[in-house]
Amino acid sequence: MPFSKLLVGVDLTEISDAVVNSAKQIAGTFGAKLYLTTIIEPPMPVLSVEPDTFVEAEELSILLELEKELQKEAKEKLEKYASNLSREGYIVETIVEVGNIVDTILDLIEEKEIDLLVIGSHKKGLIDKLLLGSVSKKLINESPVSTLIVKGKQIDKLEKLLVGYDFLPSSKQAILTAEEIAILTNGEIFIVHADTDIKFAHIKGIYKTIEEKKKQILQEIVSDLNSKGISAFFEILKEPAIEAILEEIEKYNPDLVILGKRKSSTLKRLFLGTTAQKIVENAFSPVLIVRRKNE
Repeated sequence: MPFSKLLVGVDLTEISDAVVNSAKQIAGTFGAKLYLTTIIEPPMPVLSVEPDTFVEAEELSILLELEKELQKEAKEKLEKYASNLSREGYIVETIVEVGNIVDTILDLIEEKEIDLLVIGSHKKGLIDKLLLGSVSKKLINESPVSTLIVKGKQIDKLEKLLVGYDFLPSSKQAILTAEEIAILTNGEIFIVHADTDIKFAHIKGIYKTIEEKKKQILQEIVSDLNSKGISAFFEILKEPAIEAILEEIEKYNPDLVILGKRKSSTLKRLFLGTTAQKIVENAFSPVLIVRRKNE
């Protein structure tokens, strides 16, 4: 799943540098084009519909002037990023629009045929461990493409990749994405599986068979990666998935965590499962949520 077009959300806060630098690392790895975008929400959205109903002409003029100032500031900042990136050989386009952030970004993904969205986790800062901001959370769940959430630290290299694996198609796609990155960066892949089937340990024979099969499959994955020149290893942890993966993230300190986005058979759409959601919220490392194209 090579990424060729990255849409990078720049919100003019202190995390913006880390988001742009992380996107730059991905773009450099895949030779991708960068679309830097800032979406400015109207100071009072209701005024974009019937302004005369709510405020006097003078007040409306003040609000419109504020909106223009925000657009000017955004354009200047994006052009500065674009200028620096262009000098380094990157292909960059800047986009400043006024509107609902989530809706506008989703429209841009479709319009520009984006295959990776890059956003910050929370406007309060890079190492903020609070829950995801409402905009970030909506984008992660509604994005029709893979999404990189920059948090904890910016991506300066892609040498250590941690993949959460649960044997479902979504996590298999996460492995394939990690493989593509590792081949290009000479990186290593650490596969983590949380064995939640241990609750069936009272059915000893069946549990043992499943456990051995899991080990066999994971070893086959590692052997296949090794045959392609990729350093890889796995670990099966007998504890809940959220705790297991977060502990390994803290110990391994990966440059990037890679998780799959599941497909609901009942809703016929992709969603971020509870486990992945908690990992994204609490990990102190950037997280890539992988979604297969055309799904």
